[in-house]
Amino acid sequence: MNKKFSKSILCFMLFLLMLNYIFVEKIMADATKPYLSSIVLFGMPPVKEIKKNKNMKSDKCFQKYLKAIPPESHLFSVGGPSGLKDALNYRRRNLEEQIVVIMGEKTREEARSFSQSVPLCIEWEGMSEGPLDEANFVDNWLQKRPDSSIAPFLYLFKAHRLRAGYEAARACYEKDLWPVLAVKYKETLNKIMGSGNPLILCIGRSLEVQSYVYLEGYGRPR
Repeated sequence: MNKKFSKSILCFMLFLLMLNYIFVEKIMADATKPYLSSIVLFGMPPVKEIKKNKNMKSDKCFQKYLKAIPPESHLFSVGGPSGLKDALNYRRRNLEEQIVVIMGEKTREEARSFSQSVPLCIEWEGMSEGPLDEANFVDNWLQKRPDSSIAPFLYLFKAHRLRAGYEAARACYEKDLWPVLAVKYKETLNKIMGSGNPLILCIGRSLEVQSYVYLEGYGRPR
């Protein structure tokens, strides 16, 4: 009787361990769904990693985005920067590839030129200057190239940086700055929503529904 009881307990414990393992695996596979705007405009998390996320299978915009990526794309082969030294090069290459995916291979030359020229930072350090430098660079780029082939993507990029700058300005109590950035963000978002590119619209909506893009707790621009 005791032996049978002990065997039953052992089997039950093994069952619980197996159940726990399956549960943990499921949690890892069904991790919180990342926003498409973060994937495209911030480069994180990498496409290679999020393909494993089961939550993304029901996201029509994400599936549309995946279909637009060529099988041989750099985005499928790289899992992220190998270290701090490689981070900036990774971000520039990633930005180039994202532009080409959204706007087409014909924009490769300008995509590369922009991604190599824009003053990207590895870390904005909680300050508004970094993202705003990148947003202002877009204005200068488009002023010199009013017929830019990548303009719709650049408006997305600019809106993301304005949103990040807004959050940083609020965090640093820059009271004269964040209302201005809120207006600029909304103006840029309106340009995005007028695009005829379905992926641009998907990413724009993704950007707008996020509670934050850089610093949590500072709300959406009003």
